[in-house]
Amino acid sequence: MVKKLVKIVSVLLLFALLIAGVFFYSIYYSVDHVKLVNETISSTKIPTSMNDIKIAFISDIKYHGFMKKERLSTMMETLETAGADIVIFGGDVFTSFEEQKPDSQTVREITSLLQNIKAPLGKFAVLGDEDLVSKEAKQKVTTILYNSDFEIITNKKLQIRNGSKDSITLIGLDSMINGNPNVSKPFDNISSDEFNIMVTHCPDIINNNEINTKYLDIILSGHSLGGQIYLPLIGALQKSEGADTYSHGKYSINETKLYVSNGLGTVNMDMRLFARPQLLIFRLVHEN
Repeated sequence: MVKKLVKIVSVLLLFALLIAGVFFYSIYYSVDHVKLVNETISSTKIPTSMNDIKIAFISDIKYHGFMKKERLSTMMETLETAGADIVIFGGDVFTSFEEQKPDSQTVREITSLLQNIKAPLGKFAVLGDEDLVSKEAKQKVTTILYNSDFEIITNKKLQIRNGSKDSITLIGLDSMINGNPNVSKPFDNISSDEFNIMVTHCPDIINNNEINTKYLDIILSGHSLGGQIYLPLIGALQKSEGADTYSHGKYSINETKLYVSNGLGTVNMDMRLFARPQLLIFRLVHEN
């Protein structure tokens, strides 16, 4: 009887320790330690001049909530180690802008951190739903990004070159939530012979029949935070409008690859489990 009781108590203690370990990891480790996710993209459409170029994708900073200067500074130091040539931001500088409007000190902090990002071939951005929640929020975020040397590419298409006339194409599409995505404008005269990257905040905009993915090689998005808590076999516990179909990781849509970043910040609760904050790093390789 005593041995049986000892076994039961031992099992309960082990279970309690396991729960405590998961709790500690999700609150005290996972939220602070950003993960560099490296992907190699090979294509005959990538020009030789863009061979070995690195593109960094960051999203959902959610500054002024749980994300503070020290945490973001550490994440930006990790980004610097990647040696990115191009940096793309997928939206949501702040969180709950209307409830907690950033003061001048906060604006200076985030501007300085974003300004310090180095990218010799350019820094580009689209706005997220939180950036577009009001006219004031949009104006504030636009100013921060402009002062941080980011070019906002809302409903725009541009070519990125590296000392040659050959280029890759970057398409920015406005957020499907609080924004006004104009599909026809950036897709005008697009060619499937070029290497085309589309960036937009909410991944579920891909369900829009107006978007012809046959012209797109990769799509970059965020918004979902990877669910923050993502359980094997179950999936994301926290689903978001705009990221219900595509909420976590990499998807194949015909020949197009869709990447949904976990982002950097957190909302509602400062916890992450199996959905660490991410910096996506893409290495382009010219394929003969």
